[in-house]
Amino acid sequence: MPAVLLVLTHLVGAVGYRLIWADHHATLLDALFMTFTTITTIGFAEVYPLDSAGRVLTMGIAGTGIGSLFYTFTVLLDYASSEQVRVARRRRKMQKTIDDLKGHFILAGIGRVGREAAAELTESGVSFVVVDPGPQVPAFCEAMKCPYVQADATEDTALIAAGVKRAKGLIVTTSSDATNLYVILSARLLNADLLIASRAVDDASVPKLIRAGANRAISPYATGGRRLAHVMLNPRVVDFLETALTSGNKALNIDDVVVVNGGKSIESLQVRARSGATVLAVVRDGQPMPNPRGDLQLASGDHLLVLGTTEQLKLVEQLIGG
Repeated sequence: MPAVLLVLTHLVGAVGYRLIWADHHATLLDALFMTFTTITTIGFAEVYPLDSAGRVLTMGIAGTGIGSLFYTFTVLLDYASSEQVRVARRRRKMQKTIDDLKGHFILAGIGRVGREAAAELTESGVSFVVVDPGPQVPAFCEAMKCPYVQADATEDTALIAAGVKRAKGLIVTTSSDATNLYVILSARLLNADLLIASRAVDDASVPKLIRAGANRAISPYATGGRRLAHVMLNPRVVDFLETALTSGNKALNIDDVVVVNGGKSIESLQVRARSGATVLAVVRDGQPMPNPRGDLQLASGDHLLVLGTTEQLKLVEQLIGG
């Protein structure tokens, strides 16, 4: 409506001034210029002298035009500061942040299991994107300070928006095995090299999720039950593992370090002497070699499971080139 008022005011002013200045052979551009300078209060002199009718028309154009102009500005400012525009602006900014990520993780679902996974990823200091259609996503992700895509992870567009083609891994934690299966299939088709870990609500679904493309499928109930039994049988061992496997813990951690350039032995690298960390095992072609000998020749692609503090593990990564 404000735009229509402005246009009508310019049309009425242009026609009126041209009729008033007919004796001066004024052009339509002269009349439109006079209308525009009056509405915008620029204050230039009249193009041609004005009689009484011209002055009345000018006062009417000034009152109507200036009111319409300020009304237009008010509507535009109100729209620019509206919640819809702020949400759209935040979404564009967040999507720009996601588009700049590479080698990040995607977390599909933020139920009870997903929230714990998000807390662990946050403690690890890695970049990750949450994908979930729930209304609680914005508040949760603002608290976690992580970007999000508020959409269903079973849709390819949601995974693509989360950067699945550039991601390093996907964690699927929805409460339905059917949904988890669908997300895994979609993600595997979009990125064949993606590392996928999925929650299994039912133990019988574990092999199905693996066949669908998941690298790992874990049942929280089975894991929790075994953990409770271990607490009774070996409480000190469980306490040690809880400490070592908690990301962000500066006192003690177990890390996976990849050997980039092989050909050297653990003894020649002096991992223990130079870093203070302990090599627990070497994993080669999926086969673990616990408590490896010092003369074991490391090959490119070997994985070293190393125990130590955060600073010690960083030194090991520098030594091995992982």
